[in-house]
Amino acid sequence: MRTLTLRRLVLLGIMGGTAGTAWAQGGAVRGTLQEVGTNKPVSFASVVLLRSPDSTFVAGAQADEAGVFELGKLPLGPYILRATAVGYRTGRRAISLTASNPALALGALHLRPAATQLAGVVVTAERPVLSGGLDKRVVDVTKDLTVTGGTAIDVLQNVPSVTVDQTGAVSIRGSGGVTIFIDGKPTGTTLDQIPASSIQSVEVITNPSARYDASGAGGILNIILKKERRDGLNGQVSATGGTGDKANASLGLNYRKGKLNVFGQYDYRRDRRRTNATLDQTTAGGTGTLLLHQDRQGATLQTSHSARLGFDYDFTAEQSITLAVQPRFNPTAADETLDSRQVNQTTGDQPVLAGTNRRNNATTGTFRAADVTLDYRHTWEQRPGRELTASAVYTPLLADNSIASSILHLDGSQVIQQQRTTNHTTQGTAQVDYVQPLGEKSRFELGARSSLRQYDLRYTFASAPALNFDPSNQFIYQQYVQAAYGIYAGALRKLSYQVGLRAEQTNLNGTQLAGSNPPFSQHYLSLFPSAALTYELPHDQQVRLAYTKRIGRPDAGELNPFTDRSDPLNLQTGNPQLLPEYVHSVELGHERTFAGGRSLSTTAFYRLETNTAQGFRQVITDPLTGNIVTSTTRLNLGKETSYGLEVVGASPLTPFWKVNVTASTFRRLIRGGVAGTPINTASQVYTARLNNTFALNKKLGAQLALNYRSPINSAQGTRSANFNVDVAAKYAVLGDRGTVTLRVADVFNTLHFDYTAYGADFSTFSHFKRESRIAFLGFAYRFGQNQTTRQKKAAADDNSGGFE
Repeated sequence: MRTLTLRRLVLLGIMGGTAGTAWAQGGAVRGTLQEVGTNKPVSFASVVLLRSPDSTFVAGAQADEAGVFELGKLPLGPYILRATAVGYRTGRRAISLTASNPALALGALHLRPAATQLAGVVVTAERPVLSGGLDKRVVDVTKDLTVTGGTAIDVLQNVPSVTVDQTGAVSIRGSGGVTIFIDGKPTGTTLDQIPASSIQSVEVITNPSARYDASGAGGILNIILKKERRDGLNGQVSATGGTGDKANASLGLNYRKGKLNVFGQYDYRRDRRRTNATLDQTTAGGTGTLLLHQDRQGATLQTSHSARLGFDYDFTAEQSITLAVQPRFNPTAADETLDSRQVNQTTGDQPVLAGTNRRNNATTGTFRAADVTLDYRHTWEQRPGRELTASAVYTPLLADNSIASSILHLDGSQVIQQQRTTNHTTQGTAQVDYVQPLGEKSRFELGARSSLRQYDLRYTFASAPALNFDPSNQFIYQQYVQAAYGIYAGALRKLSYQVGLRAEQTNLNGTQLAGSNPPFSQHYLSLFPSAALTYELPHDQQVRLAYTKRIGRPDAGELNPFTDRSDPLNLQTGNPQLLPEYVHSVELGHERTFAGGRSLSTTAFYRLETNTAQGFRQVITDPLTGNIVTSTTRLNLGKETSYGLEVVGASPLTPFWKVNVTASTFRRLIRGGVAGTPINTASQVYTARLNNTFALNKKLGAQLALNYRSPINSAQGTRSANFNVDVAAKYAVLGDRGTVTLRVADVFNTLHFDYTAYGADFSTFSHFKRESRIAFLGFAYRFGQNQTTRQKKAAADDNSGGFE
């Protein structure tokens, strides 16, 4: 009897201790939301618990970025667990909390991307075009036909909130200084060297938390490359030809068996573009007014060879590593003719021809770089949400560019010039991150990051006849940034919150080996707080309020005190005294998912930038030539304020026609001054994109995209509006393993870049037109297994009472 009593007491103690230790009070439910087939986390999904069978609301929570959710302090009994996320089918599962099993650890629960019902056709397992939480937007581009044959620049032009100008500079909601990541890591490549065919999706992170690098005043764009997850040998081969000497080809192979996954890809691209530009500039100085007119005609040929080789290895179900090498080789060639005519207009007198010349430029260049990355990941199956990751990236880069110029003057004299610019850059980054769950609904994150960038910029110049000065230059620059952060996140019923703080120490120094400019250095410690609140509303709605602080550090070219004289009438000089920009950003967002694959996201945003840096142009007398010229230097002008509203919506209009709409408007104000010149500009900016997709039958699909961007101001000018239309179609062949694609970019040839600049002693109008109306015809063929082991397992789970 005594033995039996002791056994009962021990058993009851163990049960009570286990339940009490795990959940403190009542029952609890815990799990991780993942996408079917890819096991990609479904971040920030809404999870609610409804009493069965009357569906009375009992508790709710929001999954974190890793898809982990927890609900605690629950009464025992039967329930329905429901999870909703933008672009995914709602997941439901019947569960029961009992005295013998009060705490349920459900493990991985799989959500399927929303399916589209067509006339006689059901398209399933289609990744949503727009997904993600309120803190970031994930844009899947694999179905975007309007980027066929293009690069990452074409992809980003179709991403909500993002614009790209004629130089390839990227801005988010009108703000530049955007940080570009590849698979979450820094890269030495440029956007025009990344083929669109290798990109899976783009993450737009407008208000990054403390876990992200603080650099990038405008935000972060994370380009996710395609990854094969099917077992066995799989691959894809594609080729595309375009009008005007354009072509690209790609071959990707992947072999997965057991714990090992090996991948390799090669991309080739050839792109010849014609360009034309004009410039009209009026400059007041000396004894009168100088009128300058320039016509520029040319063509540029860019060739790209890029590869990606590596492997993934799973040591255990909880530990894995990835090693990848991505070498790139990009030769370029360009021919250009520049006609310049300068007239001196003296008050009351007839215009006098001050100078006319024709400059022929022949440019050749090469770009060599490689990204070497190593990643380690450790998770704990018994403790969902606990994770340790570490990564290292090393990028050597060498750019070599030469310009041979022949300048013919009106009097028949000729000047021969040779310019060469080399940039030898080394950059490396190491980072470690750790996530520790705390209790039922909270977690703590810690991380550290160290980065190094070293530049050796060299410029040599030769002229016949020789000049009376030597503009050759060499600039050595190093930048070190050490960072650490901490984040705490938790939830109170329907309210989820997250606060974080990041500290970054920046040390930089630069030395100009030629000329009289002294060495310079900057050392500063900056703190970057972040906070976010998310509240769950009925009917699959959520509201989010977020704040972050960011920094925009000047790059080596902006700090280099060297004067670029490639255009002797318009000089450009770096500024070693340039300070970093600091940005305070606030967002209030609302998101709702409707039945039938419809969704609507609305975001109001406010942004304050201090130490705003922009190029500032002045009229000066060139100390070396004595000519009246304009000189542009990047300066800290004051502060910039912008506030506005952005709306993103998706909806099927008919069984075969679906639309995605993005529209935004914001007010941009720049206040400040320099050298006694006040700056006070304001503009109302509008952007809109309408993307139409048509599933005409089982094999034939089409796409029509329209883009508009209104004029936008800068400190000394205005960039004109832009509008363009792209169309594309695809047809499935060879048992749906092959695809034929036809695309016409900029159908009406309307894409151009005009800019008006003005100052106390000058006014300028420039026009730039790059060949943009291009037709592409492409073919792609996929081979290998049809389904992954994970997909089969997920399907089996669903058929046997899974989350679907």
